[in-house]
Amino acid sequence: MQKKTIIQIALFLTLLIVIYFFLNKYFFLKKETINLTDQNLTNEVINYQNNLIKNLEYLSTDEIGNKYLITAEYGEISSDVDGVILMTNVIAQIDLFEKDTIYLTSDFAKYNTLSLDTNFTKNVILVYTGHKITSENIDLSFEENFAWVYNNVVYKSSNNQLFADRLEIDLLTKDSKILMYGDKKLKVIGK
Repeated sequence: MQKKTIIQIALFLTLLIVIYFFLNKYFFLKKETINLTDQNLTNEVINYQNNLIKNLEYLSTDEIGNKYLITAEYGEISSDVDGVILMTNVIAQIDLFEKDTIYLTSDFAKYNTLSLDTNFTKNVILVYTGHKITSENIDLSFEENFAWVYNNVVYKSSNNQLFADRLEIDLLTKDSKILMYGDKKLKVIGK
């Protein structure tokens, strides 16, 4: 009976030690102090021109409860415009409060950290509730709750396929306007 109790206590202590190291490694932030008074470090910071960030992620929530998550493999802080980050290999998720989730992917994006407006470019794919839209550009405005899809727009649902020049989507009501430039006609293929 004594041997069994000692083994149980040893296992319990081992479990506590493992939990402590796991929590310490993955959940507690470690503060690092970098001293920039060293001459070599100061020169490296001044001479470094690109502000490249790897594995970038932004999460924001508005007052209504809508959530916007955007991640990128790489991000570079724009030197031209304050608050703008140029992103590469972008994935975005928009969780509309008590509504559907919208997923976006693109090769590149220009993200404004102040207004959350985002311009997705090249190989853009938007997916939501059985609908898929591909294009070369999508501009999102959260101030206006609107999305503009343009350049080689292809809309696919389970029953239809549509080809257009421009598509405007109200993010709250999901009302859409389909436009063609010039005298071109809208092309719709139904099943």
